[in-house]
Amino acid sequence: MRIRAVSAVLVPLLLCLTGCHQGLETRTFQSRVIRAASPEEVFHAAQIILRREFGPLTIESDGRRLVSQRVEYRTSSESGTMRDLYGGRSTMGRIAHFAVAKRGEDTVAGLRIDIERQDTTRQEAFQPDRHRISDAPGQTAIERDAATTTRQNTVWNFVKRDRRLERSLLTELQEQFAPEPGEPGAVQPAADRPVETP
Repeated sequence: MRIRAVSAVLVPLLLCLTGCHQGLETRTFQSRVIRAASPEEVFHAAQIILRREFGPLTIESDGRRLVSQRVEYRTSSESGTMRDLYGGRSTMGRIAHFAVAKRGEDTVAGLRIDIERQDTTRQEAFQPDRHRISDAPGQTAIERDAATTTRQNTVWNFVKRDRRLERSLLTELQEQFAPEPGEPGAVQPAADRPVETP
């Protein structure tokens, strides 16, 4: 019984420390209900907004989801590492995920913007070659990265969501479908909610 109690505390703690929790987190989107437009109209408007902010987009197979490319930037704060304490620079990236769905007579637009940190150097430093007694690498850089590209070998770890940008872009999307003065309200804010993945 005591072992189970200790395991229940240690396992989540270790996952958080090693960064492995990112694959286990619930995928939620900040969402808005838009009553004055069809899903197709909202999807098209979202493409224009997200393409302006993130560049080329990928449309998922169901035709109701968008994923942006990673937009990289450099920062000396908010990286979630010790570098922030002494003003060290970190490479960060933003990726947008957009989904639209029909709920009764309404259209629901959901947006999630993840902020990630490039951790390639840190990953290599904390994951030496296994089964070796010496600290010296067992392979040269060319042998280790053979048949892979620099992009494939780059490690990105989730840091947080950019909720401020999510709200800003969803508000812009809402305003495009706002009713004329005197008409009933066309939009409603909704709390973050899980979005089903196909």
